[in-house]
Parts: sequence; C-alpha cells; structure tokens
Amino acid sequence: MTEPVTFANSGGAWKYARVPLICIGVVFAVVVGFIALVAATHGPAKSDPSNAIATAQVDGRDIAVVVYKNDTFGHLDLFRVESMGFSTQAEAFDLDTGERVWDTLLFAEFGGTAAQVLGMGSQYVYVSTAKGLVILDAATGEIIAREGAIPGLGDDYIASMNAYVWDVESQSVVLLSASGGVLSIPVDAVEATRAPADAAARWVDELGTGTEPGSVFSPDAWEQTDGWVPFADGSSVFPEWAADGWSIDVLLEDGTGLAAGSAEGFAVTQTYEPSTSDAAYLFQVGDIESGRLIGTAEGSTSASAVTISEGGHVAFLSNGDDDRALLVVASADGIRTSVIGERGFLGW
Repeated sequence: MTEPVTFANSGGAWKYARVPLICIGVVFAVVVGFIALVAATHGPAKSDPSNAIATAQVDGRDIAVVVYKNDTFGHLDLFRVESMGFSTQAEAFDLDTGERVWDTLLFAEFGGTAAQVLGMGSQYVYVSTAKGLVILDAATGEIIAREGAIPGLGDDYIASMNAYVWDVESQSVVLLSASGGVLSIPVDAVEATRAPADAAARWVDELGTGTEPGSVFSPDAWEQTDGWVPFADGSSVFPEWAADGWSIDVLLEDGTGLAAGSAEGFAVTQTYEPSTSDAAYLFQVGDIESGRLIGTAEGSTSASAVTISEGGHVAFLSNGDDDRALLVVASADGIRTSVIGERGFLGW
C-alpha cells in the first residue's frame, strides 16, 4: 500500500509565505487609499479656452474645434501624465450630440502655451500658437505638421500667434514668414505658398511677431449682442421667450449683425440674473416667429466667440460653476452644454 506523502514543517513554510503576501496587501491598500483621498479632496481640473471656435463638416458630421489650456495640477490625470499638471489641448465636438470626437495634446509645459484655433476644413484644422503653426487631422486630431515642419515654410516660421490669421474671403491661413514674405495655406492644404495679392494686401500691415495675441482679430467679434431680434430690413422684434432679468441680450452673427440662428428660424438670448449660485447667465433658444421657448442652459459668464456652423448650429463659450469651460450649442431643437477638457476618474 502506498504511504501518504507528508511535508515536513509545512506550517512553518506557510508562515513565511504569508509575510510577502501581507506586505503586498498593505501596499495595495495604501495606494488605493491615496487615490481615493486625492479623488475626494480635489475637484475637477480647470480649463481655459481661447476666444475662438472653428466649425466644419467632417465625414458628414457638424464638428466644432476649441483650443484650451488645462490645469490638472493637484489632480489625477493619467491621460496627460507627461504634462506635469499643465497642458494645451485642441478638442473637437460633434455639434449634433455634444459628444467629444477627439482631444489632442499640443504642448505640455508649465503654465500652458498660448494657442488659438484659426479655422478648419473637412480635412484639416489650423491652430496658431506662441511657438508657430500646428495643423491637425480634422477627423482624428492627429498632428499632421507643426512649427518648423510646415511644408513650404520650414525653418522660416515665426514663433508668434500674431504671425498667423484666418482669411475668411480666401478661406486660407495667411502668415508672415521670418524672411518677411506673406504666404498662405488654402483650406484643406498643408503647404504654404505665396499668398494671393488681395489676401496679402488685407493682412500685410496686421501680421507681426509680437508676443501678445489679439491684434489680427476683428473687433466686431466683441460686439455680438442686441436687446432685440434684428431683421435684414432694419426691423426687429422683442424676444418674448426670454426670462426676466437685469439685462436681455440677443446673440448676433459676426459680420451680418443678424440674430445668430435666424436663418434657421431661431434666436439665442442671454439673460443676466445674479443669484446666490455661480450660474448668473441664462441662455435660451426661442422660435422667432411664434416667440415660443425651445430650450434653456446656464453659465457663469456671458457668451463669447459666437459661431454659426454650416449645419445651422450656434456655438459659443461660457463657464460652468466649477471653473471648467463650456461649449454651448443651440439649434432649432434646443440647447446643450459640453464641458471642455472633461475627464473621468484617473483622467480617462
């Protein structure tokens, strides 16, 4: 008969085996506790967008792109672990659903890097930055070319936001080279060539190498509100759907002075109504003909960068009550907000 196999001092072996297991368990508990503590004691990361929105039809979707700085210092953010708490991002949203399409890291530097979206087409997005021009794939957000690697420009680039502008009439980026030439990149192209004479004439005295952005942007962009809904014939109607408040403003389309969304039969109002909460602005969409209220959203700051997409959406920027920026999108179907730079737990 076969004798049973026994192990000498098996109890002692298990005793020693428990020591590393206990150590692993303690380390795991400490890590989990630290993550839980950080998550519980730190609010959402701040996001600060530049004052511009670009829109285009991309693969059959109405897309908007915003460039923003993100401050994740003191927050868990594995998505941008290489940013050391600060980053400059370009983010795309689907205007029909409000969903994020992509979010691309442009720079990972302390304090962030100044940048602003210039314009976009169905294939590419153009971003001016304090370090030069960056071109992104409109569908994926992939960086196609940047700074000294722009075809036709190369090392002749200027590291300044003021050296680049979006020319609406020619639908192109017009830029100043370090050697003094005025070049352009047509929409959905990546190579810089000599700018057409009319486009060069429009911007040659405006483009420069200064470090402060803003000199090449139309002042009309800051005057995009009115107390009434204006029509092309000079007449106007009062927005009956707007809530009572200290002031009621109708958002206007830059350039035409007409109500943003009026081509689709709606208009957007912002009403300032200070309260105990941080949401001091009420954004409302109304049917122009009937005066019927269609939808409402809130923000802590007034609307800026009012932009009308090819698909008939009115997009603009505001802030939430937690220092995170909002992309607000209005249409004939209602209004919604999307948080710019939003991340879930651990930054994903």
